[in-house]
Amino acid sequence: MSVRQYDQRDEQNPFLDRRKMLLSIGLIGTAAAACGADESHLYGGRWMVTNQSYNIQTSEPFVVHKAEGEKLCAFPAAAAFRIVGEGGRPFTRLFVYFSQTKDDANIPPSVGLRMSDDMGGTWPHVQSHTWFPITLVERPDGVIGGPSFVTEMIGGDVSREQRIRWVQSADGGASWTTTEGRLVTPVPMKCIVAGTGRGGFAFTWALSMEDGTLGAALYGRYATDTKYRTIWARSTDGGANWSVVSTVAYDPDAGPEGYCEPAVERVADGSLLCVMRIGSNKPLYQCRSFDEGETWSKPEPLPGPAPELTHSVLPALRKLRDGTLVLSYGRPDTRMLLSPDGSGRSWTSFATTYDGTTTGYTGIAVVGSGRVFLTGDRGANWQYDFASGFPSPNPFAIWGRFVDIVTS
Repeated sequence: MSVRQYDQRDEQNPFLDRRKMLLSIGLIGTAAAACGADESHLYGGRWMVTNQSYNIQTSEPFVVHKAEGEKLCAFPAAAAFRIVGEGGRPFTRLFVYFSQTKDDANIPPSVGLRMSDDMGGTWPHVQSHTWFPITLVERPDGVIGGPSFVTEMIGGDVSREQRIRWVQSADGGASWTTTEGRLVTPVPMKCIVAGTGRGGFAFTWALSMEDGTLGAALYGRYATDTKYRTIWARSTDGGANWSVVSTVAYDPDAGPEGYCEPAVERVADGSLLCVMRIGSNKPLYQCRSFDEGETWSKPEPLPGPAPELTHSVLPALRKLRDGTLVLSYGRPDTRMLLSPDGSGRSWTSFATTYDGTTTGYTGIAVVGSGRVFLTGDRGANWQYDFASGFPSPNPFAIWGRFVDIVTS
């Protein structure tokens, strides 16, 4: 079995033929999500639409993973790759990966992985991993992989080195191998949570660069930082080892947390656009680089929507075949914005994609011309009092749906 990045050719989507929902963006209002009766309690699913440029068609939401017993699932991310199977038959494999622990740096990491080969109809491939990335990319050699989000300090709570794990698959996700490497910083960094051994900087987004190297956005703190800093790093050996190229953004006065949880995409004008969190229930900020990450513009609020519509934790950023940028984000709820010219210089078409109890973390993957797969979670561990016992019935689940973005 071989793998190559999905080339965005149109592919039949069985869900778009079932109870299709058309939202005309020129109509201000909401529409209830269509979902199977047996799982309808999982989804709020209302959309709010405010722009006349697009129609959005969505499939009914469906369950990707539902936690059982006293297990958790949250903080999902997504990817789609074109797999060449037996007999040379190509198909799209969807990947959804999510945390199986509370949001607590003192708990060892555990990541669940579900994969679908029939565009979300079934999710028969189930795996569990200790180390796993937030973003998966395809290298020039066709291997898919990414740097694990969780890293470890080398030499104590203050150091210039941290251990990273590059996790990769050469067989389309059937099996994974882990290579240990290092990230070296120009000045000492400090442990992201003192005393836990967790690394100073966490990987949240990676890209395959045009020169064959890998680039990644991380956030953490140098030893003298009072808030989070976002940095850009590069790997020239396939992801095993990384060096810091630049600081993307740092300001001790930036929000309650500083610039953190970045997502990066190469946009229509050739620049790298970085969208960042500054705090829970606070507006997103963005900046860009025209020299492959060597320097970055001053961060600014997302241009276009009112700041209160851009409150978010970690965003997810993808580019469609026609160049349109899709930004998925959340907390409160989960939400979506579009940049029609593909530059991120103006964001429009605000929509609420889920309005129930959620961590606000989402994943998106491009699966066709103007089509994305969207995933999110139901439940947030901090909303429940575990001291009095595990909530029953288990409220935690990962959902998915397909979204077509059609020019009016």
